[in-house]
Amino acid sequence: MVLPCVTMRKAVYIALIALSGFAAFGQDAEVPLKPDAEFDFKLDYSFKERMLNEKPDYQAADPDKKLTSTGPLPYLKTELRLLKLATGEVRVKVINHKGTTVINRKANTDSAIKIDWGFSDDVKDQVVSHSYTILLLNDDKQILSKIILQAEADGTFLVNGQKRGRL
Repeated sequence: MVLPCVTMRKAVYIALIALSGFAAFGQDAEVPLKPDAEFDFKLDYSFKERMLNEKPDYQAADPDKKLTSTGPLPYLKTELRLLKLATGEVRVKVINHKGTTVINRKANTDSAIKIDWGFSDDVKDQVVSHSYTILLLNDDKQILSKIILQAEADGTFLVNGQKRGRL
């Protein structure tokens, strides 16, 4: 059987991509979110001068909207403290929206996980990392639970899908 405009090789390739996407989606859905009572989260909002070398590498669509600041701009950092570790949770791994590991260390309740997001306008415009996933792993590096931190384009800040503030 010959499909119009699609060879058998392309059809098999598309089917494999679709199946791998569903498999990845199924694995992600199995990882539970860490309950809110087991961690404390704080937004640390401050003001900071933007240096010329700190500007993100992108072109604005409107030349008048290029980043030209003469004063301090809102700057975002977050602090997450684990209050309770479930049985087997021994490591913390923080991954940004690109899949890059930002933090990888032993899990404990004594220290905070601090994430430097950058200037809030850059976070909202999504030219820098706008989402982080905190994974709690066991000794075999299997994911036991996760916490998702996300900044939406409209400035809404979500923790595990729940609104926790605005940028």
